[in-house]
Formats: sequence, structure tokens, C-alpha cells
Amino acid sequence: MINNFSEYFENQHDIFLEDISYSRLETDVVADCSLNCTDNINAQVIENQGIKLVVTRALEFEPTSIFSMKIAFGANLYFKEDKIKAFDWNGINLAEEFRENGDFIINELMSRITLMIAQITASFGQVPLILPPLIPTNDKKDK
Repeated sequence: MINNFSEYFENQHDIFLEDISYSRLETDVVADCSLNCTDNINAQVIENQGIKLVVTRALEFEPTSIFSMKIAFGANLYFKEDKIKAFDWNGINLAEEFRENGDFIINELMSRITLMIAQITASFGQVPLILPPLIPTNDKKDK
């Protein structure tokens, strides 16, 4: 893991909505169902510029009912000039690096995803679904 990961990037970055889908499902009322929340991080190097990071959250009920939804927000992060050659960036598992040390940008993307989920679920007249804007990590401090 890279110490002080945020110091390799400029303070300015571009944030964008990458993808969004919502499907309301016409089903009989289901008394007991569980909500599955799946998070995914995708990071790719933009040669000699920075990294394109995309965080996706998908929601589905089990058994299939009510709705399914997927929201992805992304960010273009730009390397500081003196940090571009600090590592072989293509040889690093960037998704894992951002999951463990990327709070400086992951929190911002997850906050936007959480807000979007709340707004969409509130739009059909029910209480908005508000999920924690966090991605689980393997925090070794808790062990």
C-alpha cells in the first residue's frame, strides 16, 4: 500500500456521473425481502496524466422485487508533475489502493451516489432509502 496516497495527485479533479439505471419492478407484494448492495471500484491509468476512477453501487432485492438500481460516479485525478514516475502505475492494483487509501476521493463519490439513491427512491412517494456513503475496507486496526 502507498503511504500518503493523496499526495500523488493534484488538488483539482473532475467528477462526473458515469452511469445510472433504475428499474421499478411490477411484482406482488413481498413480505420478507433483503436488499443486496454491491460496490465496485474501477481505476485505469491515463498515460502521463493521471487516473480515471469509477465507483459503482448496485442495489437489488432478493427475491427480485420492488426495484433494481445501479449508479456510477467517476473522477479524473491528475498526477503531480514530480510524482508521475514515482511508481509503475500500471503494475499497481489501483482499485485496491483506492479502496484502502482513497478516502480523499472515494468519500466524495460515495456521498454523491448515496444522495442520488435517496432522491430516486423518494421520487415514488416512499421514504427515501439512505445508505451509508462508505465502501467496506479491511481495516486492520479493528482486528
